Amino acid sequence: MKNAMWYLGFLSLLSLLYFVEGKTAFLCSIGFISYFSLYRENDEMLETFVGKAARNAFMYTMFSGAVSVAYIYLTGKTQLLGAAFALLYGGSLLVCILSLFYYIRMGNR
Repeated sequence: MKNAMWYLGFLSLLSLLYFVEGKTAFLCSIGFISYFSLYRENDEMLETFVGKAARNAFMYTMFSGAVSVAYIYLTGKTQLLGAAFALLYGGSLLVCILSLFYYIRMGNR
């Protein structure tokens, strides 16, 4: 479990596509860089913390996804679908990482 989570940090290299394409949606991948800090964590505790953090990210995705789909449907602004996808992707990644750091910090006490 430890090594698989550590390798997720290499997905942060996708953010370099911002300089090629110029689209800010690629900058959401910078959030993966924090997974490099998980290399020395305990396997059992890390698995528990990842489960809790993924649950928080799932709840964020469900609530914000429902709100954004309802807003797009009610206003008829379909051009906001791309921004809503970037908000869901980047936001769930951010919620997962922040939750994981919180659980690791509180678990070491």
